[in-house]
Amino acid sequence: MEFSIVIPTYNRSSFIGQTITDVINQIYTDWELIIIDDGSTDDTKEVVAQFINNPKIIYIYQENAERSEARNNGIKNAKGDFICFVDSDEKVHKDHLLKIKNGIESNNEKIGVYNYDIGFEFKNSEQNYIRKGVFFKNPIDPSILLSKIIGTPQLCISREIMNEYLFDPEITVGEDMELLFRITTKFPIFYIEGEPTIFEIEHEHRSVNNRSVSSEKQLFALNKMFAKGHPANVIPMRDKNKLLSEVYFNASIDYLKSKRIKGLGYLLNSIQKNIKSKKTKFKIFLFLGFFTKSKESYEKYL
Repeated sequence: MEFSIVIPTYNRSSFIGQTITDVINQIYTDWELIIIDDGSTDDTKEVVAQFINNPKIIYIYQENAERSEARNNGIKNAKGDFICFVDSDEKVHKDHLLKIKNGIESNNEKIGVYNYDIGFEFKNSEQNYIRKGVFFKNPIDPSILLSKIIGTPQLCISREIMNEYLFDPEITVGEDMELLFRITTKFPIFYIEGEPTIFEIEHEHRSVNNRSVSSEKQLFALNKMFAKGHPANVIPMRDKNKLLSEVYFNASIDYLKSKRIKGLGYLLNSIQKNIKSKKTKFKIFLFLGFFTKSKESYEKYL
């Protein structure tokens, strides 16, 4: 069983060397590593060059096209039986691939999507937490799938599936959920139990740290998913609106902090999508505070 590990990267020279080293140190050694440099302008290329003499490592530079297109480029160049995803600022334990291999074998190497737990590490270790993978009953209920978060680094997928399905290159937040909705119309999701062997290292330069911008990109993904003809469109409107309400609210926060009118628009959309939410009174308070509080006190409150 061979694994293709796809790492997209953009200006992560201070992290990627350790991530590559973690892959090289895997106990299970039947793997190839495909690094897709999405137009980095720092010294990422020089860092990766230190490892290129390893014949199992492939480095591909592309013009900046965002992470979904970068992962697709990696998938198209993959030769392994299963394709796993790692981000260039993550820590990978040496038994990561061994754990995945054992999990796949326990499911008789069935063609499907395999997911597992991931850890999150902060400078303040008290903030650390684990996001569990998900056990689904197949066939998968679309509403249940919508309610779960399974990030791309939690996924290892049969190459037969990835030959048929790619990430939507227009989606850069929520691309994992959108992909899973399409895949699960034909293929199952399996959960690999066990302590997390991959960890996301939280830092100030992460692309999703701007809450409003990240949520705006997620709204774009949800609007595509809820469009006619997409597998996610079958989800009941109530469930759609609950999620949209939360994402609209998240999109409003940073704009509200800086007293930008755009935040009010997102806040009103959030209220309208789920007026019965327990947060509605709080949202109305935020709306009124936009006009009555000083910018400094309003920002401090938020």
